[in-house]
Amino acid sequence: MLSLASSCLPADPSSLLNSLPKCRTLRQADQLHARFLTAGLLRHRAAAAAVVIRLCASPDPPLRLLARRILLSSISVENPFLWNAIIKSSTDPRAAMLSFALMLAAGVPADLFSFSLVLKACSQGPSLLVGVQVHAVVLKSNLAAELYIQNCLIGFYAKCGLCQLARRVFDRMPHRDSISWNSLIDGYAKNGRMDAANDLFSRMGDEHRNLVAWNSMISGFAASNDGISEARKLFDEMPERDSVSWNSMIDGYVKLGMMSDATALFTIMPEKDVISWSNLIAGYMDAGEVHIAQRLFDEMPERDLITWNIMIAGYVKNGCFPAALHLFYQMRTQGNLAPDVTTLSTALSAIAELGRVRDGIAVHEYIGRNSFPLNGKLGVGLIDMYAKSGHLREALRVFEASGDTIDHWNAIIGGLAIHGHSKLALQLFHAMARLPFKPDDITFIGVLNACSHAGLVDKGLSYFESMRKDHQLEPKLQHYGCMVDMLGRAGRLENAWKTIEEMPMRENDVIWRSLLSACKKHGDVLMGQKVEEAITRRGFWDSSSFVLLSNIYAGSGMWEDVRRVRKIIREREMRKIPGCSWIELGGAVHEFVVGDSSHP
Repeated sequence: MLSLASSCLPADPSSLLNSLPKCRTLRQADQLHARFLTAGLLRHRAAAAAVVIRLCASPDPPLRLLARRILLSSISVENPFLWNAIIKSSTDPRAAMLSFALMLAAGVPADLFSFSLVLKACSQGPSLLVGVQVHAVVLKSNLAAELYIQNCLIGFYAKCGLCQLARRVFDRMPHRDSISWNSLIDGYAKNGRMDAANDLFSRMGDEHRNLVAWNSMISGFAASNDGISEARKLFDEMPERDSVSWNSMIDGYVKLGMMSDATALFTIMPEKDVISWSNLIAGYMDAGEVHIAQRLFDEMPERDLITWNIMIAGYVKNGCFPAALHLFYQMRTQGNLAPDVTTLSTALSAIAELGRVRDGIAVHEYIGRNSFPLNGKLGVGLIDMYAKSGHLREALRVFEASGDTIDHWNAIIGGLAIHGHSKLALQLFHAMARLPFKPDDITFIGVLNACSHAGLVDKGLSYFESMRKDHQLEPKLQHYGCMVDMLGRAGRLENAWKTIEEMPMRENDVIWRSLLSACKKHGDVLMGQKVEEAITRRGFWDSSSFVLLSNIYAGSGMWEDVRRVRKIIREREMRKIPGCSWIELGGAVHEFVVGDSSHP
């Protein structure tokens, strides 16, 4: 029981607090608690208080939890100082609220700091009900008129989206400072109430209108759909600017896709920081300008983990999966940075697309060694990676250990469906009905794919109807695409055509290509001609569709139509992207196409 304490802590009780070991588990925290008890540190109030303060400052959650246990079981506290330390150290807002309630129940009156801490926790929750109750406690105390508390209440209501209540507190204040004005303006701006924010900003006196107020207005206008010009006007009028001002404007331009304006502002920015570079890189990645983003990344004087994540995610988004994986390994060797959940989940996406299961296993082992939880997107990423790589047994093993969200269930159902394990996929779907998970759009894409691969047309039609009837989900383009694919595979081409005609939204080239593939498979030239007429009339000049048309006509010996279609391909300069394969040899991935003689 005391192995941790005896091996890691000195025997001298006075030096115990200066050499706390790392505690990652509750068991280790229990061992440390036992050492405190045997050393006599919890017998006297002053020593026990010192222990609580030291534990509250620890970065390890089990030690902060131990501080709460010691405070509640070993110390009789009459002032809020230690309670405030406990509330402040709470990483979970609910724990902070509970600690505040326990403090009041113990007869300890809250001070200014107590109220500010619990109101901050209520806004992070957010927990409006608890916050309103805290407001009631404030009104019953002798601190209700304090400017500091009034500002905290404005911030709480604004962060909860209740700007009208924040304004009521503001209007009733006998005295206001710049924080009062800034908190309300920022609340209006973040809740899209730029008319009210602008009115308040114009009423501010010069003694209150500081850089924070200007920045709140600029970021608010820049984030609105049609406010970028107003944001730039304020930016140009500012008496002084800081990095927040510049970054807000650049971010506003980037989100609207106005990359030339963002770049122009970035170029004249006097002092660029990591956020400035990252915003611009993210914008070019979103615009598909990967080479420009790469050049900016290479020019950066310093990079943080967020910048690396933006680059890796940008490569994945633009289909540059080998580059994403290369950058992931480069970050760990050259960047000297430890990957976080975002890095690892993005790397798993790249690995899944490349089918490099060895790299996926290495990432899985890293996740295990560093005790990353699998109940979030890492578990989903691992299931998706193993499923796409064909390692369904491993995918199911991860799912059984972590499948506690709808995303986990969607990943395993979709993975089983694409590999033809339709029976198990549908069994899992029905098992969801006994759990507190509600199927969503992605769930039904997996279910319909399972029916399509198994030829279960009637079941697929039934599931499609149940989306609206039983689950109040309106089918989207992807669901109609699954239906066309399912009907086409089963040879029911007229039904597939009718499904496209009755779609409530405009079809895309993927759906027409799916129907053309079915025409080729079943040798239905007449339906192929109908599809050709439809796609030319609607302007879908997709190279793959016309190659399929050419093959359909060639399969029926209609050589005049073959020449006509190939002429259209030449005249419109269509280029079909060749299908390629990857093979892993000696730890390196090689890419080649059919009949490729350029690769050794």
